[in-house]
Amino acid sequence: LIEKSKQHFDVKDYILQEGQIINNDRLSNLVMRESTENPAGLNPSSGSEFDIGDGTILLDPVLVADVIELNFLESSKDGLAVAGMSVAIVFNQIQRVETATSITTYEIQQDRLYQYATDVGRKLESYLRTLNQVGEIPIYIGLYSTKNVDAAVSGSYFGEGYFISRSGQFKSVNEKWLILPSNEVEEIDPITSTFFAGLKKSLQKFLPESVGVVGKGRYVDDKLEYLKIDIQLVGKTYMEIKATTQLAASILEGMENNSVQVVAKVISLGKVVAIIEKKKNQNKVLITYLES
Repeated sequence: LIEKSKQHFDVKDYILQEGQIINNDRLSNLVMRESTENPAGLNPSSGSEFDIGDGTILLDPVLVADVIELNFLESSKDGLAVAGMSVAIVFNQIQRVETATSITTYEIQQDRLYQYATDVGRKLESYLRTLNQVGEIPIYIGLYSTKNVDAAVSGSYFGEGYFISRSGQFKSVNEKWLILPSNEVEEIDPITSTFFAGLKKSLQKFLPESVGVVGKGRYVDDKLEYLKIDIQLVGKTYMEIKATTQLAASILEGMENNSVQVVAKVISLGKVVAIIEKKKNQNKVLITYLES
């Protein structure tokens, strides 16, 4: 959410703060079902039937799992004041229906989820405008799916909207996390796939049978924006850890695609011992060694 918010709230101009406006009581009301007693509820009212987009009807699904908030502060004559707000609405795209004899899993179709989510987003924006702390400040709303076919891959944003003085609209976002190496990455991004295979081969050649290398890439419109790499070591000395880290750093500096932010963690016996970071549009990397 922080990365998404930076498009609208420059960290040079604002002070970032954890959300203070949607308190526990308000959050509880938002994630409950809509009713006469709870008109702010973002989940369907009790007894609702929901078409997941392929004709399948679910009864009383829980679609909204959480609402996450960030505040952006500016200095004023009375001190710091909230000048902008970001929220992420978290949706359960995968629905589990349990009976006495079975558990069935359903996936809400992307178009149907987006349709419902944008309605929910507009309702949330209207609700926030009624709160004294919000008023007419700019609000960024991200629509996030916990869809998780592969437990190793994070969820992703599928829509977003930026609202100024009650004016704004949502747009769809084509974002997904992919595992490296994988056939899908090889198909849509052969250059990164080849680079990652070379990184993995070099590290495993340096320390045979003792290095595991796995990557997770965030793709937006099939273009890599963010790459996380875990380099797992088993029972290595400090000098071996340092040498492995420096080798990985030198390879990452040679990465052809400079528009990608890269964060690589070197992990030994379950603990992160070093972090390698390569920021967008930079060739040099920053290495941070952590105390074991």
